[in-house]
Amino acid sequence: MQFLSNPHGCEGWAGEMAQRIRAFDWSTTDLGPLDQWSTSLSCTVQMMLASPVPMVMLWGRQGYMIYNDSYSVFAGGRHPYLLGTQVELGWPEVADFNRHVVDTCLAGGTLSFNNKDLVLLRNGQPETVWLDLYYSPVAGDNQQPAGVLAIVVETTELVKSEGLRQELTHNLEQRVAAEVQARSAAEDQLRQSQKLEAIGGLTGGVAHDFNNLLQVISGNLHLLARHEPDNAQVQRRVSAAIAAVERGAKLSAQLLAFARRQPLSPAVYNPQRIYAGLGELLQRALGETIHIDVQLPQDSWSINVDRNQLENALLNLAINARDAMKGEGVIRISGENIILNPDDCVGKSVSPGEYVRLTVTDTGVGMPPAIRAKVFEPFFTTKRDGHGTGLGLSMVFGFVRQSGGHVEVCSEVGQGTVVQLYFPRSLGEECLEVPAEPVAAVGGQETILVVEDNEGVRMTVVEVLEQSGYTVLVAEDGDQAMSKLQTGLQPALIFTDVVMPGRIKSTDLADWARAQLPPVAVLFTSGHTRDILSSNHLLSSDIHLLSKPYSPEALTQRVRSVLSAH
Repeated sequence: MQFLSNPHGCEGWAGEMAQRIRAFDWSTTDLGPLDQWSTSLSCTVQMMLASPVPMVMLWGRQGYMIYNDSYSVFAGGRHPYLLGTQVELGWPEVADFNRHVVDTCLAGGTLSFNNKDLVLLRNGQPETVWLDLYYSPVAGDNQQPAGVLAIVVETTELVKSEGLRQELTHNLEQRVAAEVQARSAAEDQLRQSQKLEAIGGLTGGVAHDFNNLLQVISGNLHLLARHEPDNAQVQRRVSAAIAAVERGAKLSAQLLAFARRQPLSPAVYNPQRIYAGLGELLQRALGETIHIDVQLPQDSWSINVDRNQLENALLNLAINARDAMKGEGVIRISGENIILNPDDCVGKSVSPGEYVRLTVTDTGVGMPPAIRAKVFEPFFTTKRDGHGTGLGLSMVFGFVRQSGGHVEVCSEVGQGTVVQLYFPRSLGEECLEVPAEPVAAVGGQETILVVEDNEGVRMTVVEVLEQSGYTVLVAEDGDQAMSKLQTGLQPALIFTDVVMPGRIKSTDLADWARAQLPPVAVLFTSGHTRDILSSNHLLSSDIHLLSKPYSPEALTQRVRSVLSAH
């Protein structure tokens, strides 16, 4: 029987990589034709394909790569090019590291690394990633090492989350030291610090679940208020509870933005409004002994940036400035319109043109040239152990570069530090963030397919939409939804959670909707935006997303808006 021709009920043996391995012309490699593979090679490949853990095998002295479906996700844009490729050619930026791995394991050794940092090219740009790596030799039919079996688990987000947790803890401790003198007050602040540390871990998938819970609470509170419109006591208590839900949602959103787990959502923005959204947070984080001097021109040009990330970058710079001044002094945040000529751009990663330059200036201790040259390196810090992660300026640098800008640092010992952020001028019309005025909920008579795996969320959504006049059909996951759609169901809109169990993903439902004539409207919902909806960390303008938690009014208004746009 041909190798991998019968999956025998194993999903991995019928997956994408199993099919690619069968179709690949292995006669061009040292492994030879597939039907001539050794027993040990074939068995190891089958074991690897069946594993849900990202695994790759490097066969022979050249390290020809064979990997499973989970590893193809890690490989990203290099998949499927890596299949059958020598490892040093597939990952040239870490060629020396992989050569050491192959040589060690073919000599009978094993290797393991926890949170190993490597610089890999992703989306064409170098990016530091952290990995748990485990390498073992694979015996050939002659019982001698013939290849290397590697388990690759990315831990980048865990490492960054831990760094952010430590930074938040440090900031809170600084606030306690500056604002609280009495021992009892300090103990209260410490307990609050510990609570926030725990909340700091609610990123990624946990934040998704957290916002699902808030959505269930919010939805039922709003429905309770509708059912008891004349009960003043109920209305008062429901309003207080809803206010608490909104505070929880805001906290979750701030943590996710600070952890850079959300794709950038740039908009045309005038820097004059920086201090309006950031002033209170800056003053609270820096303490009363720091004076913040903001100088922004009235005729400032607009820039196209993610406002939350810009504010986080300025917050990081201000905190560094405060520490450099030992908690006392003046931090100046200024802005100006400038034009960079070709001579200004020599030796810099920026093109000539019109820019807005935002500057953060302090009068602290300054830095010598050797330190200044390393300030943007991840985890580089001059603070003592436990008092700085070294990630703050790295995050600033990455955000500004991702936004098409440039960063410069000028500093002299004893003279303070000046950090300048350059953002390209945008000629687009500024998006003014005007609070939405209360509008009466608008219903309809269309048919809506609700796809939501959380029963509590699903029940409240169905009730709200049915009360608004819609005909509502439900599915617990993408598989069930697709089954209903393939029976001829033609809803006017599909309202689907982003992340659900099952083979069929929310994006598959969206692809089906776009292929219909006429196309079916799709409205996504999620506890936070995921990479599944983004490209290069930027949300597409044609994606409609309603973030959890949302009110019944926000749901019905957004549903009506999306339906009206089709």
